[in-house]
Amino acid sequence: MQMPLVNHIVLADDDQDHALLFKRILQRIDPSKILIHVKNGEELMELLDVTQPEILFLDLKMPCKNGHECLQEIRQNPEFNNLRIVVYSSSVEMTNIKKCYRNKADLYIVKPFSTEHLTHALTSILKPEMQNHSFSNYHYFINNKFVPFTAQS
Repeated sequence: MQMPLVNHIVLADDDQDHALLFKRILQRIDPSKILIHVKNGEELMELLDVTQPEILFLDLKMPCKNGHECLQEIRQNPEFNNLRIVVYSSSVEMTNIKKCYRNKADLYIVKPFSTEHLTHALTSILKPEMQNHSFSNYHYFINNKFVPFTAQS
């Protein structure tokens, strides 16, 4: 059984510019965090074969294997029951959000449009009190705030 690597965060996102911004903000918030960036779902699954991060930020629209496929595959493996998965997508479609929560994502974040919003989201997620439980109780992050999400949304 793999033990999570404390202070290791994985970002699975094919957008290099967005990954650089994510890394800069993460380092400003908590320099002890180590970010591993993978560019597609196949790279992600290969990485998870050898390590388990503290948190996975997962984009939905990636080449090779998309985020929905990765999420399903990860959640079908009991070894990853404690892996916290934050879906990190530009999609605001309720069907995507519902599908992610059905597949046991811990939180859904709509990619922020500003560095301020991303800073706020990451600061909230990385708070020590958020480390040992599900983030959301079915909220999602959009427009710089957490919004309750229900199946009827």
